[in-house]
Amino acid sequence: MSEKLSIFGKKFWDLWAMKIMRNVASIKYQFLTAFFVLIAYGMFNVDPNDNPWISDTVGLAFLGGGFIALSTARIISKTKLTENEPLDTDK
Repeated sequence: MSEKLSIFGKKFWDLWAMKIMRNVASIKYQFLTAFFVLIAYGMFNVDPNDNPWISDTVGLAFLGGGFIALSTARIISKTKLTENEPLDTDK
């Protein structure tokens, strides 16, 4: 029965494809992709005076700061949403 619902006829590749699509659909992934593209474009796009729009130090600082902010928010949300038991939103 499960092979009839399978995309590739194998469980591993189906789970892999679902995980990739879930990650692409997340707003965090879309935000990080857009942020990375804008910063990278600014770092490698140079004006006629041969100066980049965004210096490499500033660009890497923005990207590193964004990563640290999102990872810290994830750690805080995982630790603060539990009291004595895991948070149950179905009640």
